[in-house]
Amino acid sequence: EQAPGPAVTGNEHSEADEFAAEKARVAKAFVKSLPEPVQECVKALSELDTKVSALEADFKKEMRELERKYDRLGAPMFEKRAAIVNGAEKADGEGVPGFWLGVMQNCHAIAESITDKDEVILKSLTDITAKTLPEETGIGFQLAFHFKENDFFANKVLTKTYFEADDGDSDDAERTEGTEIEWKPGKNVTVKTIKKHQRNKKGKGTRTVTKTEPCPSFFNFFSPPKIPGPGEEPLEEEEEEQSRRKKQLQSCRSGGCRLIWRSGTT
Repeated sequence: EQAPGPAVTGNEHSEADEFAAEKARVAKAFVKSLPEPVQECVKALSELDTKVSALEADFKKEMRELERKYDRLGAPMFEKRAAIVNGAEKADGEGVPGFWLGVMQNCHAIAESITDKDEVILKSLTDITAKTLPEETGIGFQLAFHFKENDFFANKVLTKTYFEADDGDSDDAERTEGTEIEWKPGKNVTVKTIKKHQRNKKGKGTRTVTKTEPCPSFFNFFSPPKIPGPGEEPLEEEEEEQSRRKKQLQSCRSGGCRLIWRSGTT
């Protein structure tokens, strides 16, 4: 079951609106500073730009409708593939062990985030599916990672949903939502436990303090960093993480559940 994602707050909407309004004020002031004949040209260009933007918006909407059509047409084939991979097509139940781990390891942008601990869990991955979001839900797509019962978490499905801005200018994610993973006790591979010895402030000797710290893992994929709002600058480490996640996004968009598994190749 998908955990509810972070809502867009009124403050975030307000900041975005203020940022857009300020940009509009600056642009208007600049145009007014131009000679009148140039202002007329700028006005004509602006009207053309509005028409082009509307055309691009219609194009993208029709593309999304086409994606949904082929999602439906492809569904039976992907269901058949899942049955073959998981052994449902054979009497002995023998399928292709580690199929999806192999797929992910052959996708460079994803493979670089998979650790040895992740590999153990990803062997229980039974399918990856992708779908274009319904128009009423938003513009974007969702990836779903299906797992058989395992020793690490209780979830049967982990999802990552990408919501894109409806501005016609970019396919970048405006926000992303991931399933909250229900880790079993002591099985969370996204954190590590560190024991530190500290001097006892109340007297002589030392005490042992146990702390948990984040650590690299593919499963951080489901806990996306906050995407900076208009006018916000990400912290350096956030910027690096955004760059890495964007590579994953591009890879998932271009392949998603349609990634071709090539055993023993790179």
